[in-house]
Amino acid sequence: MAATSWFRRNQKKLLGVLVVFLMLIWGIGPAAEYIIPKPGVGEILGQKITQDQFSNTATRWSRIFFRDSKEPVAQQVWRQMALIGQAENMGIVITKDELAQEIRNFFPVDPRIFEDKEGFRRLIGNVFHLTEPQFEQTIKEYLLSRKLQYLLKSSVKVTRNEAFQRYIKENEQVKIKYAALSARNFIRRVEIKEDEIKSFYDKYKENYPDVAEGIWGYKEPEKVKVEYIIAKSDEVEKQINITDEEMRKYYEEKKALMFKKESVEKPDETSVSEFKPYDEVKTQIKNNMLLRERETMLNKRIADVDNDIYENIDKEGFISFAKLAEKYGLSHVVATNRNNGTNYFTKEELREVFIDLPQFPQQVFEREVNDPSTPISSAEGKLIFRVIEKVEPLIPPYKVIHDKVAEDLRYEKAFEETEEFAKKCLEKVNQTSFEEGIKFIENETGKLAIVETKYVCRPGIFGEGDDTEVLEPEKAKIAETAFGLKVGTSAIAVENRGEKTCYVITLADRKRVDPKEFEEKKDEIMQQYLMEKQFAFSTEWESWIGTKTQLGKSKS
Repeated sequence: MAATSWFRRNQKKLLGVLVVFLMLIWGIGPAAEYIIPKPGVGEILGQKITQDQFSNTATRWSRIFFRDSKEPVAQQVWRQMALIGQAENMGIVITKDELAQEIRNFFPVDPRIFEDKEGFRRLIGNVFHLTEPQFEQTIKEYLLSRKLQYLLKSSVKVTRNEAFQRYIKENEQVKIKYAALSARNFIRRVEIKEDEIKSFYDKYKENYPDVAEGIWGYKEPEKVKVEYIIAKSDEVEKQINITDEEMRKYYEEKKALMFKKESVEKPDETSVSEFKPYDEVKTQIKNNMLLRERETMLNKRIADVDNDIYENIDKEGFISFAKLAEKYGLSHVVATNRNNGTNYFTKEELREVFIDLPQFPQQVFEREVNDPSTPISSAEGKLIFRVIEKVEPLIPPYKVIHDKVAEDLRYEKAFEETEEFAKKCLEKVNQTSFEEGIKFIENETGKLAIVETKYVCRPGIFGEGDDTEVLEPEKAKIAETAFGLKVGTSAIAVENRGEKTCYVITLADRKRVDPKEFEEKKDEIMQQYLMEKQFAFSTEWESWIGTKTQLGKSKS
């Protein structure tokens, strides 16, 4: 809380700087979120980035490319700056002709607009709130990052053999027989002793449990209790009334930019601008105005709350979110965990509170107790949150969770017994037949159903046709193991995650790929694989570049 409280206490000293900064970004667009790093902090490829450099780039790119972005603008701008820096390091250049052509592509209107230089400058100022040099610099940066990405993609190749091997993997299918031995069915057979239970607890008590990954554990993760004040979008929208007069005024002001019809200019004829009729674009206008008015009202209401918090930050006692919400007619929520009905959340559980804010859990857990956040946006509205309480990670005492540990141990030992029966079954199958092997252990396991699939693809690949079956994700081990077998041979597939199960399987048939089919569609297939490989390479490369940047940190 120390850093945030200091900032709030000293806001008036920083007001002049803040006003200038806000003037720069005001009007960028209500949907954009600006999370700007602290002054003089940040590195890209070993080069220190100043606050002025970042703010300048953020302003220009936001006004042209990120006007309606749902992702925090700072992250997008930082990524672009990293790409631009790498492009310059590699010696990539943009010619005057390339820049001029891209600017012409950016304005697919009457080419005579570029002849009126003063008019063109006014157009850039009206549309983007930028000067002509600022606009040109941003387009040049855009071309640099795009040319870099093109060069990277063009360096990726796909050979015929590589494509054919992948084609085989995606199209080869197998038919399987299997019987499932579930650990749950063996639990009643298992006996455990007190010293085994205590030993099991001691072995896994430091682990965080993960059933999906088959990891035993009893340590409870850090939890938080959080509340927030929210100006809800749907409630604000009900209070907005947009008149026909206001919409007509909007139409007249914007029609030259937004509602101009595309026209084909005929030789020797004077070009006359035509616009879409008002009635045709009335709904679009209303939606645009509604969005703008709603965002304005939401920002105003949550800003009033934020100002109130700022004015009272140094007073004794904690600021009551409930009273603030009542004062400003907003909603006050103490978040409830849907999983257990309490008000405490792990970081993973907190993702369910605002699904459209993947960064929300991290923001909450980094916040100190009773330190109000700055306003943030979600699809639900504008909000300010506060952490009421934090519960440190803890290991419950053995006596408290004794029964739970005993249950887990019994299940684990049942799974070990399941594996032993599967091995006995496989041994008999290899000596006789699949059916005989299953019957061999039924006296001890009970009746086991033999399942015969249709043709199935490798896990993660979906085949087509009436004779094709898609196995459930929890049975992926069956297909994964089967593709490594020869027809008529058997094996054990062990699923030790989730519902622990052993499968005794045999490969009944394999539908191989006809090389002629590949050759007939080779060009199309290789082009598809190439695009996918290029995308994967670019994503991985950009991730690598991300490791060479530090937003908010600097060595110097």
